[in-house]
Amino acid sequence: MKEFWNQRYLDSNYFYGTKPNIFLTNSVPKIPFGSQVLCVGEGEGRNAVYLAKLGFKVTAVDFSIEGKKKALEQASVNNVEINYHVSP
Repeated sequence: MKEFWNQRYLDSNYFYGTKPNIFLTNSVPKIPFGSQVLCVGEGEGRNAVYLAKLGFKVTAVDFSIEGKKKALEQASVNNVEINYHVSP
């Protein structure tokens, strides 16, 4: 499983893009501002970075170290912080 996701995220392009998914953008108004949010299966970080830009405290989890690298890169580019864990 890990190797599959690492291979998918090795490309310099973002497999799912950098915009958050529509379900998340529609759900944000229901999340209390500034809350701590857990993003499971976060991949390359598009949802985590989006939430961090809105002022949420974000912890992300995924299987892929390559996804983590790209997520942290996107967080840096957007001047936000996310806490990202790679699941064993």
